[in-house]
Amino acid sequence: MKIVFFGNTDFGIPTLDLLKDQKFNILAIVTNTDKMAGRGKSLKETSIKKWGRYNNVKLIKQDYLKDKLFINKLSMLKADFFIVIAYKLLPIEIFTLPKFGTINLHASLLPHYRGSAPIQRAILNNDSETGISTFIINEKIDTGSIILQEKILINNQNYGELHYDLSLRGAPLVINSIDHIINKNPLIIQKKKSTYAHKINKSETQIDWKMEADYILNIIRAFSPSPGAYTHFKGKRVRILNALRAVIPLENLKAGDVFIDNKCIYVGTKNSVIQVKELQLEGKKIMNDSSFINGYLRSSEKTIKFEKR
Repeated sequence: MKIVFFGNTDFGIPTLDLLKDQKFNILAIVTNTDKMAGRGKSLKETSIKKWGRYNNVKLIKQDYLKDKLFINKLSMLKADFFIVIAYKLLPIEIFTLPKFGTINLHASLLPHYRGSAPIQRAILNNDSETGISTFIINEKIDTGSIILQEKILINNQNYGELHYDLSLRGAPLVINSIDHIINKNPLIIQKKKSTYAHKINKSETQIDWKMEADYILNIIRAFSPSPGAYTHFKGKRVRILNALRAVIPLENLKAGDVFIDNKCIYVGTKNSVIQVKELQLEGKKIMNDSSFINGYLRSSEKTIKFEKR
């Protein structure tokens, strides 16, 4: 079975690993060109490109998808399937090329959470479950006929943990979806009622300590480890990467006020107190609560302030 894979992020790597292990013929990998990134502004290649180089798979680096030479190159590969994971919207000139069509793996139970940020939105909305879906790509975003789906419980994972879990579960779903199509099994037409997972706005990652504790904890989970929910401390940005509900009563702690006790960090919210376990001051390494206290607070400081700016 001849496959061309389209992707950029590590969400697709478990699927590539399984395709390789099961002896699929990966004709080529299509990924973005290297981009300038980081403080040093050095060229950074995608996770998918790294996988392709390591496994000696033909790489096609392309940004403009309607380039005629690029489309002709794909056509000449005579693929049975295109597999698309965490990539961009393909034009009709591309997704209609393969013999059996183009399969996309999406990190939600479609038609719920179409769009670019389904995992983060599920956590922000405190959903108890999410899932993965495979579907046949058409001209609209995440609207094609569903091949297979799998439900997954959300057990207080943060974004990174749930992202990894879904990527692992997605790999066998893609393989089973290929068999499903070849065997001409029926597809499911998506219902008209849907929800959309809009791209995360940078402003959404700032913590407003006047919000309720549960919502703040969801914000921290949804953006950990990247980009990180943030607040301000002594004029500097600090990312909060792990927190939980406090188990000691601190009713008088106001929103944003921080109380230090026994090497622990407690922060007031609208309705209760949370305990910060892991954080990162701008320009510094990630550290636990005890290390942050030892490194950045004077021994006499018991009450400080986290601020929204």
